[in-house]
Amino acid sequence: MKGFFMRQSFIPILTVCFVLFFFVISHSEENQKIEKQGKMESESEIKLLMKQKDTPAFSLKLLEKFGGLDVPVEQFFDTPVDLSLDKDGQIYILDSKDHNIKVFKKNGTFIQTIGREGSGPGEFNRPWIMDIIGDEIYVADCNNRRVQVLIKSGQYQRSFKLPLEFGSGMAFDSKGTLYLNTKGFRSSKLISIYDNKGNLLNEIGTLDGNSFEFYNMTQIKNQIKKGELPDSFKNDLLIIVDHKGDIFAVHRAMNKFKKFSPEGKELAEVEIDAEEYKNIYRAFLRKNEEVEKVPYTYYGLIYVNDLAVDKEGNLYVLLNEPSKMIIYVFSNEGKFKGKLQGVEDEISRIAISSDGILCALGRNTHFIYKFLLDFK
Repeated sequence: MKGFFMRQSFIPILTVCFVLFFFVISHSEENQKIEKQGKMESESEIKLLMKQKDTPAFSLKLLEKFGGLDVPVEQFFDTPVDLSLDKDGQIYILDSKDHNIKVFKKNGTFIQTIGREGSGPGEFNRPWIMDIIGDEIYVADCNNRRVQVLIKSGQYQRSFKLPLEFGSGMAFDSKGTLYLNTKGFRSSKLISIYDNKGNLLNEIGTLDGNSFEFYNMTQIKNQIKKGELPDSFKNDLLIIVDHKGDIFAVHRAMNKFKKFSPEGKELAEVEIDAEEYKNIYRAFLRKNEEVEKVPYTYYGLIYVNDLAVDKEGNLYVLLNEPSKMIIYVFSNEGKFKGKLQGVEDEISRIAISSDGILCALGRNTHFIYKFLLDFK
């Protein structure tokens, strides 16, 4: 009986010891996790998972809209690909197929057209992005494989050659430095950085997946069919630079973005878990099922249409939504701040003025919308 009693007592003792051991280990792991998190934050290296499934949307107040399809021919957009604002609130629309820039006053009054198709000074061939830097307009003139610099009246200033690809993510900073997404195409880095004379300054960022030498259309199509993400999708970025020179690189086909210092050090990686992303992915699968039997044909995966930053350095991420305007807002440190909702229109581009006005461009309606940005 004594032996039996000892065996019976031994079992609860083992159980208690196991529970205490598990508690100590768990508590130790939790402390390590907290210490590690504190260390990461002290080194300005942050990894965050942002869940926005039930995030309420803040409605933007529409101030005015103008443009559209029923306008005089000189104001009509063919393929508008970028939108910029100057310090006076004037609006510049870059038109890729018209190979020009259309300029409007802040109230929507048409001012002028800058540029035309060609390869000479002040002429464009499939321009893709632009930025207003001081009193100059920087334009990525892709098919001429150069950056052109004009004054705001439209007069040509200078240009420099660069290996530009139409449709690639790229952005200028306040000095005219160009940040170009490599996509991993014949490059082991994510972003190439060129000064305002075309000299390579730096290459930054680690690739997701592998670099590639050419676009294998058959392989890409087969990977999509299997539910795999091709390497050419994994490193497809939109880029924007804030007033401090920090670089935001938002993946178009993955649910995350990265932030880099001006020197190229990765400061943050933010993963996004949101229902809108899942809806976009389901639509991507449906579209590719429709062209499954069409050789060398596939649809790309694009979660994000455009980016903007405000004067506080907050990041605005415009989703690729075909029927409504949805923007995610993140702090400069990468923390989720909220979701903005505007008009029921597919918005392709956004820009924010220094006085807190958000402008948006309708992809197919060609309306230009102006909203009061009072979100905090």
